[in-house]
Amino acid sequence: MIPIKLEQAAKAVGCSADRFINREEKITSISTDSRVQPEDEEQQGCLFVALRGENFDGHQYVGAALKNKASYALVDEKGMKEYCAEIPPEKMIVCKDTEQGFLDLAGYYRDQFNFRMVGVTGSVGKTTTKEMIAQVLSAKYTTLKTQGNFNNRVGLPKTLFNLDDTIQAAVLEMGMNSFGEISDMTKRAKPDLAVITNIGVAHIEYLGSREGILKAKMEIIEGMKPGSPLILNHDDDLLAKVVRPDMQVIYYGLDSEHCDVKGKDVREEENCTMFTIVADGKEYPAMIPTIGKHNVLNALAAFAVGRTFGMEPAVIVDALTGYKPSGMRQRIVEHHGIRIVEDCYNAGPDSMKAAIKAFGSMKRQQSEGRKILVMGDMLELGDYSRQAHYEAGECAAKEDIDVIYCYGEHSLAASEGAREACDGRGDKNVLYFTDKEEMTKSLLELIGQGDILWVKGSRGMKLEEVLSRIYERF
Repeated sequence: MIPIKLEQAAKAVGCSADRFINREEKITSISTDSRVQPEDEEQQGCLFVALRGENFDGHQYVGAALKNKASYALVDEKGMKEYCAEIPPEKMIVCKDTEQGFLDLAGYYRDQFNFRMVGVTGSVGKTTTKEMIAQVLSAKYTTLKTQGNFNNRVGLPKTLFNLDDTIQAAVLEMGMNSFGEISDMTKRAKPDLAVITNIGVAHIEYLGSREGILKAKMEIIEGMKPGSPLILNHDDDLLAKVVRPDMQVIYYGLDSEHCDVKGKDVREEENCTMFTIVADGKEYPAMIPTIGKHNVLNALAAFAVGRTFGMEPAVIVDALTGYKPSGMRQRIVEHHGIRIVEDCYNAGPDSMKAAIKAFGSMKRQQSEGRKILVMGDMLELGDYSRQAHYEAGECAAKEDIDVIYCYGEHSLAASEGAREACDGRGDKNVLYFTDKEEMTKSLLELIGQGDILWVKGSRGMKLEEVLSRIYERF
């Protein structure tokens, strides 16, 4: 980060600068880890942010952070009274709430730069879409992007503080669990352009309905100037009905004819998907090194962003070929004759069905090779959970998949849906487990060379542990 004056940082979070001995002193780095230890004197000026979590309060570590060479601490009034009585007042920037103060300070810092900012949200596919957009923009601009799952009120500031004078474009992912979260983030990030991938049922437990989720996702425009581009997926029934005369709405899609950027002629090869992009009355052959129509939609969104920012279609299409799946998001691994799709970063009803359909259309490695699906619980679905899991099981039974493993308390409904959809047919084997170790043993006894294994579930199910055992076994 570039240095900012102590006085400016204090003002950004609503703290009086009168408490400081030297208002002109610079903050040169920001950390949420009390163990921060700058290696040399040039790194002095670290600000420790005392955040709270479910099981910790950063205010307990303010003293340790200052001893470990942090120069100042961002604290709130409650935490200061409870834990910071022995800390010199001139060492603390005081705000009403440290999480909000962290966000406010990041917003002030963002305002010091002039660059192209893209905000991305949606129920499913926002991380992949963010990655594809960043891949495209990097072909022309020095681009910053959200790393990992830093897409919330704490993660977004961490990304913003990586801005410097070299950054020409940034792609920020914005997630949420409740109303107001995206509003808070977008007002600090101030996107020049926003993308909404779809409106699913993730977090419906907290937002009540898909209409509620749409309302929460649409908060992203609150930080944008009137007339800014808003790129929406027209294949989504709710987004297709959005009317915003105050924004420049740009639609993309596969199924709808009412699109500014449309995909067609989708065909999947071994580890990639070929398709044609139709935009501005012209057609552009394209390829992405991953599978599934849902990923084609993500690529169309990235194309729309690139074109809106004036990039040439040929440059965009070429950039998309360099996309690489991040983390455990449909990452294809060839391991001792077994093809494994690591897709256990997260799961919701829409992404689960998209993955199942992509797996169903995936070509077999060998004529005798089997296609084995491991479905873990989808979490945070509330009253919709049983229906969502049942429908996922039904979907799996209708696809070209040989063995369906269902794991977790909620996935009992998935096994029921799969078995009933099979309707007595003997072409599929449906197995249900509540014990991960038992399921893993069964899987290890079954799987062999020539098989394809697709593993998907919510992050909390920790299905990567199953993958680790498979990699160890073979």
